[in-house]
Amino acid sequence: MESHEVRTAIVGVLRPTIGRLTDEVLASVVEAVPPFEEWWGGSFDVRDGVEQGIRGFLERLESGAEDRLPGHDVFFDFGRGELRAGRSVGSVLAAYRVAAQAAWRGMADTGHDAGIEPRALYGLADAIFAYIDQLCAATVEGYAYEQSMAAVERVDARRRLVELAVRQDGRGLSAPELAGAAADAGWRLPARLAVVAFRDERVARVASRLPPDALVARVDGTGWAIVGDPDGPGRRATVQQGLTGVRAGVGPAVAAVAAAESARLAERSLALALGAPGPVWADDRRVDLLLLGDPGVAQGLVDDILGPLALAPDATRERLVETLGAWLEHQGEVRPTAQQLHVHTQTVRYRVAQLRELLGDRMGTAEGRLELELALRARSLAAPGPPFTPASGPAT
Repeated sequence: MESHEVRTAIVGVLRPTIGRLTDEVLASVVEAVPPFEEWWGGSFDVRDGVEQGIRGFLERLESGAEDRLPGHDVFFDFGRGELRAGRSVGSVLAAYRVAAQAAWRGMADTGHDAGIEPRALYGLADAIFAYIDQLCAATVEGYAYEQSMAAVERVDARRRLVELAVRQDGRGLSAPELAGAAADAGWRLPARLAVVAFRDERVARVASRLPPDALVARVDGTGWAIVGDPDGPGRRATVQQGLTGVRAGVGPAVAAVAAAESARLAERSLALALGAPGPVWADDRRVDLLLLGDPGVAQGLVDDILGPLALAPDATRERLVETLGAWLEHQGEVRPTAQQLHVHTQTVRYRVAQLRELLGDRMGTAEGRLELELALRARSLAAPGPPFTPASGPAT
């Protein structure tokens, strides 16, 4: 650009025309960028912004401080506002370019009429477009900042929604409360959903492997995922595949307002997932969930029903337990029981005789066999440790 004296002379010529330049710039933008006729037409705020932009340019031109953008915060905030209004930053940047061209034409005409040398006017063009580049950068910066803030708010809102949905405080969840939280999180509330509980995996990893519309967050040390429309075509297979190798429990499909119940059973199912190659589905383990529902009752069942087996030596007791399980599975048939255990049929008959002697009449009645099956199941659930400990001797 020219010397300070020349810049001051140009600014002195242009400053009185700011009002006219503002009107010309707005008219050009509205004509060239159609959305702005709806968004900006007749808006005092926008006209004021254009005028501030022109005044800022003249201030910068006069001072020669080309590395400084007067009114940076105005254009930064404008970018933020465009995102909040749901508009594209691309249209804004296009409008800036049109505005620069219109401003240059108006300033060039004014400068020419005032007798400013063409060389100075050419330098004015370079200054205008350098200034517009900085305006664009400030607006894009504001737009990106608002996007990052919105993303953080969305993450927080989704975590609050997950926390609200899975809480098990007994208060229940009203439909308006859930709908409001879903709206805040920008999540389409499904008619039915299933809750997944996990602990040993990173939230981001689980989220990347579940359907895109799943909500995933960690609440009080437990990872939770909410999967909408779990009964939809292919949804279970997708969840199953996504959770392969993940220790997780999947609650039953329920109405959205009953999410806490699905979460409760998902957490119970998680307790069954130790060593499993994938998720444990609550719907597939209802009997085990019943037993886990009251560990004291389950332990009492083990003690009362299987307690007499403690009279046998340890090694014998484990063989008897294994034989009892196979015998019950095959409904008392000796041959398939022997095949499963890889022993002779006579061995099975001998062990069954021992079992009858220890367990009494239970092996001969339907109710007794049911009790035996449940006790064996409870014993197997307890074997790794919590939530209860296997019986160490006969009941007294």
